[in-house]
Amino acid sequence: MVVFTYIMLCLIWGSTWIAIKIGLSDAPPLITAAVRFTLASAILAGIAAAKGYRYPTEYKKILRLGYPGLYMYGASYALVYFAEQYINSALTAVLFGAYPFFVAILTWVRYQNEKLGLVAWLGMVVGFAGVVLISLDSVQTSEDMFLGVVLAVIAPFVAAWGIVIHKKHFTGENIVVASNVQMVFGGIPLVLAAVIFESWSDFNVTVESVGSIVYLATFGTVATFLGYYWLLRRIKLTTVSLVAFITPLVAIF
Repeated sequence: MVVFTYIMLCLIWGSTWIAIKIGLSDAPPLITAAVRFTLASAILAGIAAAKGYRYPTEYKKILRLGYPGLYMYGASYALVYFAEQYINSALTAVLFGAYPFFVAILTWVRYQNEKLGLVAWLGMVVGFAGVVLISLDSVQTSEDMFLGVVLAVIAPFVAAWGIVIHKKHFTGENIVVASNVQMVFGGIPLVLAAVIFESWSDFNVTVESVGSIVYLATFGTVATFLGYYWLLRRIKLTTVSLVAFITPLVAIF
């Protein structure tokens, strides 16, 4: 099941980059991201209700559990959606391949655990170099605008910060409840930003925009993040994060 779930994450997350790009052809980035995570949160709430899972009731516990979602879902995905306005989906995926490095560094700096040896660091460097090499043709065809590249590099750092906090404190929580609470916390700023900075009249209801959101919410968010949280209980965070080395190859394909 660990191997199956890992492969599922690689394939689905690899396909989400182009799905985001397709959706942006008919809808603004913040609105698209906001609707995606609102729908995903509703689905998770429905699963929790059907299974009878209980949510925390204490105010402080809800805040602590939801806090990582501000980084994992809110900030990181806002940056990814904006980045794909300037560079293609393949380059965005390749740049997000820096995610395992950020996870490893933050895990060691903040918590002094899951420390990697020299061989592991060299392995990650070689792995990332391989991703860039294989992706070179696709990367060169990108618009390669500076702003898009900067946003795409900051996104994995922000996401890594959130997941490191979750791994340290909340892997024992019910994965449906934890992902739902964190997704709501990350989704609220996206909704507010979409209302303030973008016009909903710019959202064109087309097969591309609606299909992109539905796919990203169900498969690219609910299925993948439940799988991701499930893996975090069973293998090292750094190992899970190496999914980001494989998704660019799927994205380019």
